[in-house]
Amino acid sequence: MLYAISWFLILALLAIWSVGVWGLHSIAAWSMHGIGAMVGQSSRMEVLPIPGWVGLWFPADLVLAFKTSAAAVLPWVESLLSTLPALADWLAPVAWIVWGIGFVLLALGALTLHAVVSMTHGRRAQ
Repeated sequence: MLYAISWFLILALLAIWSVGVWGLHSIAAWSMHGIGAMVGQSSRMEVLPIPGWVGLWFPADLVLAFKTSAAAVLPWVESLLSTLPALADWLAPVAWIVWGIGFVLLALGALTLHAVVSMTHGRRAQ
């Protein structure tokens, strides 16, 4: 009975691990392919109005410094965003490698748990 419980536990953990890796891969691939829509938006972000409550909490010089630093950084961020869809092709092999590492660790844990159950079951019989 302990063998069945231990293997059921390991198989349940493997199912959770597989669904987790698949879900994270799907979300990452979806977001990386969809990020291409944000490329070219830096010119529009400079003209976004600052909410009125910001002026109450922060001095005008700080808000101006933030806007100028954001305008300086946005082209670099935009160039980074334009390369992300090309990196999405590497997600599938990386996801398989991560899943495989988790599978090997779970398999080693299962074999260790099986051996522990076997050793304790053998001692009870004596």
